[in-house]
Amino acid sequence: MSKTGKKILIAFILMLFLAAGAVAVYYYISSTDGDNANEKTEPGTEVEKLLAKDLDTKYPETPVEVLKLYWRFNKCMYNDKMSDREFEELLKQLRKLYDEEFLATEENSWDNMLDSFKKDRDEYMKNEKKISIYTVGQGSSAISGKIDGKETVSINCSALVKQKAERINVYEEFMCRRDDNNNWKILGWKKTDTGDGQDEDAK
Repeated sequence: MSKTGKKILIAFILMLFLAAGAVAVYYYISSTDGDNANEKTEPGTEVEKLLAKDLDTKYPETPVEVLKLYWRFNKCMYNDKMSDREFEELLKQLRKLYDEEFLATEENSWDNMLDSFKKDRDEYMKNEKKISIYTVGQGSSAISGKIDGKETVSINCSALVKQKAERINVYEEFMCRRDDNNNWKILGWKKTDTGDGQDEDAK
């Protein structure tokens, strides 16, 4: 082989190595960027998971699921450490579970509800209170009805609140109503004496 041919062959081999190296670097960078993107977009903490929920397009299908999510929000907002901005964003998410009639009252306006939640959170922190577990009654305990021609259901719930060495059981009856989009929304609730008779699902 002539010297010119050898030079061409060597140059060709070098180009192949450079091309292979460039491809390897490209795939490495792409893989690294993908891993970093997953780390940034995949929620890890309960706060992040709740904030990441798209309740506009993936709303809970049953009133039981709505109430379980309601308690998840409350447990997180009262128990977990977070910034004021995160607290407000969580409350905005929680309000999507409420019936329009419930939100229309002055007492449940954004400002009043935010102020009420903050006071409750401060009281929890001051007295070292935490929502330990909650239970949501299943279909066998639900009572169905209608209000203004829209289907409603009442479901018993309970929560165990820990305050230092003390344990406090809270029992409440929630009413949910279907809205115009066929979604179950929380219309209101009231305290009850006991949770007797409910088919419970602890969380």
